[in-house]
Amino acid sequence: MSTTYSRNRRNFLRNAACAGLAAASGNALFSRLQLINSALADTLTCNAYPPVSDYKALVCVFLFGGNDSFNLLVPSDTARYATYSTSRGAMAIAKNTLLPISVTGAAPGEQYGLHPSCSGMASLFNAAHGAFVVNTGTLRQPTSKAQYLTPGYPIPPQLFSHNDQQGLWQYGQPSANGTVGWGGLVADRLNVLNAGATIPMSISLAGQNRFQAGMNVQPYAITSTGPTALRGYSGNAGAAQLAALQDLVEQAYPDPLSRTYASTFRDALDYNATMTDAIDHATPPSTTFPDTSLGDALKMVAQVISARTALSAKRQIFFVSLGGFDTHDDMLQDQPGLFSTISGALSAFYKATEDLGLQDSVTTFTMSEFSRTLNTDGDGTDHAWAGNHFVMGGAVQGGKLYGSPASSGHLFPELTLDGLDCLQRGQMVPATSCDQYSATLARWLGVNDCDLATIFPYLANFPTSDLGFMG
Repeated sequence: MSTTYSRNRRNFLRNAACAGLAAASGNALFSRLQLINSALADTLTCNAYPPVSDYKALVCVFLFGGNDSFNLLVPSDTARYATYSTSRGAMAIAKNTLLPISVTGAAPGEQYGLHPSCSGMASLFNAAHGAFVVNTGTLRQPTSKAQYLTPGYPIPPQLFSHNDQQGLWQYGQPSANGTVGWGGLVADRLNVLNAGATIPMSISLAGQNRFQAGMNVQPYAITSTGPTALRGYSGNAGAAQLAALQDLVEQAYPDPLSRTYASTFRDALDYNATMTDAIDHATPPSTTFPDTSLGDALKMVAQVISARTALSAKRQIFFVSLGGFDTHDDMLQDQPGLFSTISGALSAFYKATEDLGLQDSVTTFTMSEFSRTLNTDGDGTDHAWAGNHFVMGGAVQGGKLYGSPASSGHLFPELTLDGLDCLQRGQMVPATSCDQYSATLARWLGVNDCDLATIFPYLANFPTSDLGFMG
């Protein structure tokens, strides 16, 4: 083979990749080129995972920017609403507009309501299909306000930073940033249950993300309209070009980089063909989804789930996202639309799982890097710490609030500015770790306790690794 031919072949392969394969291949190339942490890999061998006959999926809805979740779930009894209203000032939601929810196990006299834009979530909660995990955030160990204010007490790094806190929620090890996420490490362990699968266990509708990055399993990225095909390969000329491209990726290459590149390209072509065929031949749920970005994304998740048999999938992890929650300005104008988008999409998605007969098999949960300050910076709020998170599905022990008691002794924290449970501006100090929240979800999907201890190395610092919201 001549040097010129070899060089032209490599150039053609590179140029074809630039035509649009990046979205189809996700970040598989990076995973193959990444140096595996062999020491950590060796620890993920606690116990074998026997085959399963059932199907389960986790769907992560990440709310980027810091969701102001203390306007999502609001104490509505007279005494606590008065405290809430005083602390929130102009940012408070009028009491008579809150949607009442019935909280099983609430302390005598405690009442709660949801933001008026969240009728779908209120219905899910009242039907015991949804629950809230309250006052939850990144922690290295149980931390009171007094301990937080003690110099040298171990707290997560870079609190109140968007990128850092997003990473720590997704990473599962809130002491430093890393290259893998807890969803990816869960997929590394449970991928063995998807015998015969030709699509990765992790599927992203939000591009590359740390949450799904594993040591072995990397997310396959699709869009809300489905898999992304190569562009510019249509018609007779395109068919000939595609055939030539496929011939190139099947060639034997002498150097590791070219072999890896060709293999990644080949996988992407195979993933696209497999996923497209599976979705085309599956019967999607009949549910009508709202015409929003999150609604479109969750509609596609439902379509992929409907094709689970053709994909040989017994366990799957999905990642979708919604931005716009960094509400420094115009919060009261923007918040109704954001909450309406979440509520409508989640409500439709739960109905879709019912249409598929899989409501007990699919658990959907929210994450966000932090909540917002209770007080205002004028017409918005600033970065804070702990927040409230919604989890839904037929396996969820719904209609309840979950978490750990705050320093005030209450499960739902005391909202007095600079009080027992929050700092001067109303930055709530978390009583529950995001690791406890995440580990509860991972355990339901099937991860054993031995592997949970490795995936979440700080979990042992907390009194329980299971918050009890999953059946």
